[in-house]
Amino acid sequence: MTETQKSPSNGPTKGRDFFIEMAKHPRSRVIMANTSDTYMMADITRQGDIIISRLRDELMRSITIEDFTRYMDEYYKIIFGLEDHLQLIGSMVGIDYRPSRTYKSMKKKNNQDSMNTPTET
Repeated sequence: MTETQKSPSNGPTKGRDFFIEMAKHPRSRVIMANTSDTYMMADITRQGDIIISRLRDELMRSITIEDFTRYMDEYYKIIFGLEDHLQLIGSMVGIDYRPSRTYKSMKKKNNQDSMNTPTET
């Protein structure tokens, strides 16, 4: 017996083969969930990806640049806070936390921008 089956509308196959094909996609990430907390973060990440993608699509149509910037600034503030918090927790349990590449490049850019901004006197 095979592990795949056609959906009722003869759409894409379901089951293990479907997920194997999805994992082959260049933009996919496979997450091993060791705790229920990881399942929660994976669900949040999946929904966030959909929502942020739609937000970008709506920019200049129904979302102003000011609102977009405010939403994205808050979004990154929360993500940076999570990265910082995980780094703190990791240090407490003896794990050397490796921040994401995007986090490191954005932190570097923010530091460079703040160094290039004249100070008020």
